[in-house]
Amino acid sequence: MSTLHEIATRQYTEHYASMNPTLDAERMPKRFYRNMELMYGPLVNRLGPGQAVADIGCGAGFLLRWLKDKPGLRSFGVDASAGQVAFARRAAPHAEIVCTDALSFLRNTQRRFGGLFCVDMLEHLETDQEVFDLLSAVRDALESGGFFICRVPNAAHVLGSYSRYIDITHHRGFTAPSLRQAFAAVGFEDIGIIPAQSSIWLGKLRLRLEHMFHRALFLLGGFPQENTFSQNIVISGLKP
Repeated sequence: MSTLHEIATRQYTEHYASMNPTLDAERMPKRFYRNMELMYGPLVNRLGPGQAVADIGCGAGFLLRWLKDKPGLRSFGVDASAGQVAFARRAAPHAEIVCTDALSFLRNTQRRFGGLFCVDMLEHLETDQEVFDLLSAVRDALESGGFFICRVPNAAHVLGSYSRYIDITHHRGFTAPSLRQAFAAVGFEDIGIIPAQSSIWLGKLRLRLEHMFHRALFLLGGFPQENTFSQNIVISGLKP
């Protein structure tokens, strides 16, 4: 018999569709994918033909849809929600997408990946040990020198609490320092925050104003060392 948590997890797609009906990757504005290119392109474009890239917790398949335009790469996706997998398969018919939990996928695959993505998933893990287990499995599944890019809601953002509690299956929040700490603990190297970017002037202005507001707030609060204020944190690390 399913627990209420398992039921809520299965209904993940319906929950977000009620707030944002645009789950069709083909209908997303072109700037959405241009922003991915600005932020993720520098690492992805270093991969050679035939190398494998996977999106762990691929959701509706937006990132896999963007990867379709990267010739020669083999794309894979995994998500525990059957509803999300159905969306992802329509968005990225070129990719191999499976419905299972990320840890099982990473531990059971014999494939080595040149790059792995994990977008908006770590906040769903309940314990520190689950976070470390997943990050360790990611590290082990990468080729030597392979990259891992992870995105989570930013608890340092003024709307961080809203992001944390918008979904009952969210269990934790992260800041840039805590995410760096987790990456370092499992052995990633060249760890760095990927700054939020926009391909349009209005988006660039919003990001600039957002940064200025949070910078002033943190200076007043006595935390001058913090410098990552975007609504989401995007971090990268390399396998030694």
